[in-house]
Amino acid sequence: MATLEACIKNNIIRKRKQLIFEFKSFGKSVIDFSGPFRDNIRSFLDEYGEQIEQHQLNGSVSNNVWSTLLLCESNGAVFPLYTIEEHIDDQLLHPFCCHCKSVGWGHHFVCKRRYRFMIPSYGDKQPFKDHDQKNSLELDDSHILHGLIHCNGFGHLISINKLELDSSNFLAETDVMNLWDSICNSLKTRKVSVADVKLERSMELRLIHGVAFQSSWFGNWGYKFCHGSFGVTERKYNGAVRFLAQLHLDNIINDLKTTYHGKKIQQIIYKYRELSETRLMSMSDLLRFLLEFKLSGDTEKQIPAPSRKVPKHEHATFDEEIQNPKCLEDFLVAIMNADCRWPQRRVEYSIEVMVKLLKQKNVAMSRHELRESARQFIGDTGLIDFVLKSINVLLFDNYIVRRVVNPFTKLVEFEIHEMGDDPKNIKSVSSLWKLEPRWPKQRLEKTAKVIANILKEHRILNTRRNGAMSRKDLRNLASKYVGDTGLIDFVLKSIDKLSIGNQIITRMKNPLTRLMEFEIRDQNDQEFLEEDGDVYGDICFIYKNVLLGYPTWHSVTEASRVVLNSKYLVKEWEHVIKSNNLMTLTCRVLPSFEELETELTRPLPPGEVVTVTPWMTVGKLREVAQCALRDTYCVMDRFVVSQIGGLKGINDQVVLSCTVEAGAEVWVRGFGLDLGTALRYEGYDGYAGESRVDCVCGARDDDGERMVACDECHVWRHTRCCGIQDDEAAPVEFVCGDCETKSKSELLSQ
Repeated sequence: MATLEACIKNNIIRKRKQLIFEFKSFGKSVIDFSGPFRDNIRSFLDEYGEQIEQHQLNGSVSNNVWSTLLLCESNGAVFPLYTIEEHIDDQLLHPFCCHCKSVGWGHHFVCKRRYRFMIPSYGDKQPFKDHDQKNSLELDDSHILHGLIHCNGFGHLISINKLELDSSNFLAETDVMNLWDSICNSLKTRKVSVADVKLERSMELRLIHGVAFQSSWFGNWGYKFCHGSFGVTERKYNGAVRFLAQLHLDNIINDLKTTYHGKKIQQIIYKYRELSETRLMSMSDLLRFLLEFKLSGDTEKQIPAPSRKVPKHEHATFDEEIQNPKCLEDFLVAIMNADCRWPQRRVEYSIEVMVKLLKQKNVAMSRHELRESARQFIGDTGLIDFVLKSINVLLFDNYIVRRVVNPFTKLVEFEIHEMGDDPKNIKSVSSLWKLEPRWPKQRLEKTAKVIANILKEHRILNTRRNGAMSRKDLRNLASKYVGDTGLIDFVLKSIDKLSIGNQIITRMKNPLTRLMEFEIRDQNDQEFLEEDGDVYGDICFIYKNVLLGYPTWHSVTEASRVVLNSKYLVKEWEHVIKSNNLMTLTCRVLPSFEELETELTRPLPPGEVVTVTPWMTVGKLREVAQCALRDTYCVMDRFVVSQIGGLKGINDQVVLSCTVEAGAEVWVRGFGLDLGTALRYEGYDGYAGESRVDCVCGARDDDGERMVACDECHVWRHTRCCGIQDDEAAPVEFVCGDCETKSKSELLSQ
């Protein structure tokens, strides 16, 4: 049984033998607590955690740490879920929450305790290191799970990653997210925010998933738009997502056809339209198909297909194979007649992927290795097995793929050899004479140059498909300059990456018309020479050259920018107690008029949840509310509840079921708020307690983006909106445009 190093490096002082819980079933097995979060977390730690030695965090305050051991069922690995209880007081170096401030909860009162839930990365020797040392959003995201929940039930999901052990991914991000969501649900968490900054291959997934599914990846667990940066509102965000999702693919082809990447964009769209069983019309259709095509796996059992038995020591020589290889067309005809249940276009795509993998590896690959590598791009293992069993000796373009048996390991392997001598598979004009010497070299070269000149002129005059020309049209035009149609047909049939000067003529099949076409490109155009079997590579290309590829003033670019500026999401839980013996109330403090005018100028924070019995009296409710508020907030350490709003004049002995309904919000009045403490609002971080945000983008609150304050009016604005680049340091002295204009006006008036 493997155990993460972080779990065994600490001295665990056990009062009892520590239990080990199965990871995937742990969240569902946790008791569905009925009280508020501040009480439920204590019960949770008592029931499922084992307290270990106290550890120093933030340099000054000792915090309690609990460990819960989880077992990964797939391989028996055990790893810890740590719960750290941080106590907040004025001695703490950074007592305020930067996450609350960025997500729009800066007006919440500072809580007395916050709880971190952490699953460290494998081999982390310092699992308790201070992740919030600078009170910054730039946190260490290497943890498998890092969540923070304040004792009032409001929290933040800081990082989530897949769990890796010895380069083997055995715990996906989805599994970790399910665990986190189950814990939040059981503990009666009220709201949890998350900054969707997930990246894959340098792509912002919130844009990819937003366009494909009209929802973030976190939306699978109910997270929705919460707070946008640079003045983005929920209405703007929803409109931008809808606009990008409904972009018509034909319009995209037309818009970008004259750009450098226009041809490849068209090829990608055509390729996946051919592979899709349904018509791909919009950008949402295309991206959803790409994502699902990449991750899909066929769970159906494979239909057995006839295949010849491989001899034990089969290893024919390359010369023997090249005499009678089966070309792709013949192979497809044979395989489709062998009770193949897949469409021909999917079989052909699978072969392209396998050929590319063999070319990249450049050595023989075992059947298992090739199968696992191909599964990343194809997904359907049944299709992969069917194709691999059918391959014997296959001619694909200028390559021969053969199946052999390794005489040492006795395992089936697949090899690939190039027929041509040139490693780049680019033929010269002189090589045509070697194939058919009945025409002089000069005539072959002249015919090839005629074809090249026709394609050049056609490319200049016709930008559709970047100058691609059908075989019929090219043959008809060439016959005006070359009288021998047999010579023209031979050259056209032989063209496959034919080099003429510094240009290359290439032949390809149009995926829509299924007709052969020719085009000419510069040799340094490497992108044109690439064969693409990587679905995620196509997603990256669409992301970069379509969603981010339009001009800066275009509506597509503006909509993409809105989505990228909408990274803060939130999930809210509506917890209903399924018991007639309990009811929840939210007690919200209503300060006096003078306190609201002079001290508590921010919006009132949400109330505190209490769980009571229906037969509790009004007098007892005051005691419960007072105890809950004192236990939760620093500013209410000595707060005395004098009245429950709306119940004034009602006898203290009257039961609650006769006065209020379950789930109601009641106002609480009293005295004793500690207005002198610095631990008042979570959003106060020491630089300007009552600073005002008023940016040209429309932002009126701090949204976590970099800002600079004007030295004249002391109003904060985004550095980006002030013309300061993200990689440029903010100026030491800064005067906003309004103040600068005002100063100039005053000088002119003098």
